[in-house]
Amino acid sequence: MLDPNGSNEQITGPVMKRLREALGLSQERFARLIGCSAKKISRSESGSEITFTIPEIKNLDLLLKEHFGVDIHALPDDTQNGDLPFLH
Repeated sequence: MLDPNGSNEQITGPVMKRLREALGLSQERFARLIGCSAKKISRSESGSEITFTIPEIKNLDLLLKEHFGVDIHALPDDTQNGDLPFLH
C-alpha cells in the first residue's frame, strides 16, 4: 500500500490514469490539483517510471478522500492493471 507520509511504493501509470478519468479531469487539471506538471502525468500514463513526491502523494490522498471517501491506503498493492475496487 502507499503511505502518504513517505514510502518507496510507486503509483503506476494505469492507476493515475484510472483515477484521473474517474474524476473526469484533464491531465492539466489533475496535475494542478496534485501539484505537479501535466508532462509528469502524461509521462506516467504513457508508461515511464515516474516518482511522485510526498507532497504530490498527500494531495492525491486528499483528492481520494474528497471524491471517493477513501484514503490512499485503499489503493491495492498490485496496481499494474489500474483496477481500483472502490470505483466499482
